Amino acid sequence: MTLARLLIGVLAFAPGVASAQSTDQEQPAAVADATAGSITRTTTLADLGFGDGLTFRQLSGQSTVFVPVPDTAPLRGGTITLDLKHGATVPVDRYLQISVGARVVSTQSLGNREETLSIPVPVGPSDVANGFLAVSLSYSGAFSDRVCIDERASGDFLQISPASSITLELDADGINSPALFAGFRPGNMRIALPDQSSLGGLAAATRAAALFGGETGSVRFGTDAGPSGQDWTEGAVQLDIATSGVQSEMQVLTDARFPHLTVRGTDPQLGLWQLASNWAALAGGDSAITTAVSPDNPTNDVLALSSLNADLTPRLVVSTQDVLIPFESADLPAGKTVAAVDLMMAAALDAEGHGATASVYLNETLLGNRPLPNGTPERLTFNVPRGLIGRDNLLRVSIQRQPSGGECRFKPQGYPAQILPGSTLRLADADDGDDHFFTLRQDFGEGVQLVLDPDLDLASALPWISGVAGTMIPDRATILPRASVSALEPGLPFFVISQSNPGDGDPAIDFDSGRVEIRNRSGELMFAGDELDRIGVAQIVTRGDQTGLWLRPGTGPAPEPTVQQPLVLNRGDLALLDQKGVIVATGTRVNPVLDVAYPDRTSLAQILAKYRPWIVGGAWLLLTLLVLIVFQRIYRNRRNGSAG
Repeated sequence: MTLARLLIGVLAFAPGVASAQSTDQEQPAAVADATAGSITRTTTLADLGFGDGLTFRQLSGQSTVFVPVPDTAPLRGGTITLDLKHGATVPVDRYLQISVGARVVSTQSLGNREETLSIPVPVGPSDVANGFLAVSLSYSGAFSDRVCIDERASGDFLQISPASSITLELDADGINSPALFAGFRPGNMRIALPDQSSLGGLAAATRAAALFGGETGSVRFGTDAGPSGQDWTEGAVQLDIATSGVQSEMQVLTDARFPHLTVRGTDPQLGLWQLASNWAALAGGDSAITTAVSPDNPTNDVLALSSLNADLTPRLVVSTQDVLIPFESADLPAGKTVAAVDLMMAAALDAEGHGATASVYLNETLLGNRPLPNGTPERLTFNVPRGLIGRDNLLRVSIQRQPSGGECRFKPQGYPAQILPGSTLRLADADDGDDHFFTLRQDFGEGVQLVLDPDLDLASALPWISGVAGTMIPDRATILPRASVSALEPGLPFFVISQSNPGDGDPAIDFDSGRVEIRNRSGELMFAGDELDRIGVAQIVTRGDQTGLWLRPGTGPAPEPTVQQPLVLNRGDLALLDQKGVIVATGTRVNPVLDVAYPDRTSLAQILAKYRPWIVGGAWLLLTLLVLIVFQRIYRNRRNGSAG
């Protein structure tokens, strides 16, 4: 199994029992006192990105889940609940052993018939070591009567459901610093922004959408009441814009039951940015004042795999193990792309002196494979073809061995293999003029100028801004709000929300040229008039020599993305948006899937498009006549020459 890292807070025990002197009538009150100030959080594996859960098969498999714990001070205890489904095709003894840290907490015997069951695993603060809570799962089995059967002949399986949950119990008063709030907060966030008329409010709201997952619908804006009960399902942030004083001051307050973060100042986005950066630990006091944040810009020549937070720990390889290394286009410097994958790898030799083979895939395209026959570190280099990189990328290294079998041998032994430090992505200059949404996202990583048309209201524009900002603005980007389009400065890309074209060239869809009709390549009308006004349009435009993003909000419902159906802008430079998200995204230079017509404006291009068959037929007729005339003259000249 692949080593999984679950990015989640902490796990907690139930509160202590009442004293022996307490009566039965006194015990409920004692329990209520013990749980006063406690809040719980329930997170599933699906919420953490494990949409398919975890799977073991062929009578062997291991997985270790590392749970980061920012601090044990607010930790009271908790329980992991593993929902399992398992089965086998032949009689076999199978077990699942669960360990927390260095101690074994449970061993579950699994029968040979298909069944589902739930296993609770209690954990506590003492299980945390070096900032992590390590939960190890070990699946094993053996044939008791028929030892000569290859384990691969068994159709056994163990599926840990993505609905498996982690219930946390925390002391609400113990979450008393911005850093702890950021470490323990739920995935869903609610942002309250009373002042929606200032540039600071625009920048803070856009920063929140970019940081908290606006593209997945994980952030919403409003001042309504938060969740009730004891389960902390939504984190609350109060943004207060000041006209003077410090740029950003953060403090955690407990309102009613749950802690919430207040960020006030002339530029409160700086505080939110700090909590998502490497400087978050500096906000560990009761309050934190932020005046500047230094972004982490990648280098121009190489990108170390270790900087991508990939799991590069050793694997025990029996037959096949995959190392998954995800990265985004925003992890690359502006104007760069991946030219090659440069790996340092080592694989131990088995008992017979055989090594392993490494096959490397990028976005499920095979780059090549190499043998690792010597048991020593080796350098493997694979070139990356142009056009393979997109917004979200996955580098997969599949390490394979030929397992031993036959002759009544014991269960195959796994031998370690590892991707070593020093493995990198080698970068090169990207193609000029290759304007896609994901390349503009790269440019935004160096900084983005933000403009909201003064004629638009921020409250009504925020639902449109949230999803687009989440998918287009990287966490490390500097957001620079501007009062108007005329205030844009050269040298940095821009993100403009307006009804009119902020560029100085012809956009893909020009709304300043009268009526607009959008048709498919077959000429069928898709959007026009009120239907076109209802949808939003995002397109890349140019102002001077600088490219940027123009978002034109629609009059209809704004996008409502979800984790299952996020709003993602990847390839292309034109996208149509509605309540369900992206209707269509296309490039306008190469193989466009849309045609844009302006009935009130007659141009040479429109005339050519409308009368193309007649023009082509007339051209062929004219060319034919010219050829006939030329051949006729040649014939006459030859004939006259022969007669002379």
